[in-house]
Amino acid sequence: MDTGLSGKVAIVTGAASGIGLRCAHALADEGARVVLADLEHESAQRAAAEMGTETLALAVDVTDSASVQAMVGETLEQWATIDVLVTCAGVFHATPLDEIDTQEWDRIMAVNLRGTFLTAQAALAVMIPNRQGRIVTIASLAGQAGGLAAGAAYAASKAGVVALTKSIARFAGPHGITANSVNPGVIKTPMIDGWPDEARERTLAATPMGRIGTPDEVAAMVVVLASDAASFVHGSHVDINGGLLMD
Repeated sequence: MDTGLSGKVAIVTGAASGIGLRCAHALADEGARVVLADLEHESAQRAAAEMGTETLALAVDVTDSASVQAMVGETLEQWATIDVLVTCAGVFHATPLDEIDTQEWDRIMAVNLRGTFLTAQAALAVMIPNRQGRIVTIASLAGQAGGLAAGAAYAASKAGVVALTKSIARFAGPHGITANSVNPGVIKTPMIDGWPDEARERTLAATPMGRIGTPDEVAAMVVVLASDAASFVHGSHVDINGGLLMD
């Protein structure tokens, strides 16, 4: 299947590791020019160097508007346009609700929700005059179920990402731009390394497929949503959780 991504310019935030890194690889495999944007600039640079394709590693703090605007400006300087945005930058926590302080709450919201808003808003400023583009946000099963091992702030931030994505879809659709989100379940990334064994076993027992997902499985769906194959998929969320939650 021709995805139509060859030669397209894609920004992936949070691209230095985990799901973001695999999304960057998957888009590059389809011939896209990929910006790997991450607060961990050195890690993004190493990843870009290893990909052996047209890539650009940029340092970005998605919570800071000036940093996001600089990321967009450098992308335009390099390739003159933005066709795809994938918002993978995020932070995870599992703090019990009664122990979350306002500093932790604000940090989770700033990265996961405000970061998605700022990057989408900046990308739309480029996409709207071109009357085309794809935005794919990374939400979470936690935002649907109130968290399993995830903390309340993380779950709330990801529920916000889904609602924000629908708002983006309503705004951007008339300009020929699609916006969709994916809801990964339990995926083998550094985010779950600290899970207690009991939580991991309970989750696996409740998952019909009986295993943890992989970042590549999430990235494959992101590629579909960014591709010509999903040209009429809009304002939707796609669950990638092995049947753990069927919504």
